This record gives sequence, structure tokens and C-alpha cells, in this order.
Amino acid sequence: MLYLVIIKNSNNMTKTEIKKHINKSVYEFVTALGYQISDDNDGSYVTFSKSNFTSWDDAIEYHRSSHYADVFSYAEDVVRSDADKINEFVRLVKSNLAA
Repeated sequence: MLYLVIIKNSNNMTKTEIKKHINKSVYEFVTALGYQISDDNDGSYVTFSKSNFTSWDDAIEYHRSSHYADVFSYAEDVVRSDADKINEFVRLVKSNLAA
């Protein structure tokens, strides 16, 4: 799968700006994958789910600070694969910011 990563110069960005940029990029990416974003405003996690999901077992939890997507071990293979795609996307965004 081809990922389009927005490259920004991180030399003049604060840590907060970098985290916001990574999260915003992830939100755009998961939206393109067909997920809806649910935020309970606790400040740590957001939940990604498809509009036709039948169980929270098939939702993806994304940690805003560590920039990591996680699913239950018994989630559907498609959901686990999408979580892996999100984590790979995060890795690409971080590596482009560090360059």
C-alpha cells in the first residue's frame, strides 16, 4: 500500500507541535481508510471504528502520546491489519520528521 506522508520541517517545531502534526496526519489517514473517529475527551486515547462495526472488539484504540494503534487479540484480521497499517504510517511520519 502506498502512503502519502506530509513532510514538515521539524527543526522549528516544538514537541507539542510535532505530536499534533503526527496525530492530525493519523486522523486523516484513518479517515481515508474508512474509519470514524470517536473521542471521549480523556486526553489519552481515541477510538477508530468503521460505520458498520458490530462490536467494540473490532475497534482500534489509538494512544495520542505514544502514537500507537492497538486492537484486541481476537479482533478481525482486517482490523488488525489496519492497526498495523496505522502503526507503519506513524513510523513513516516520525522518520520524515526526524530527517
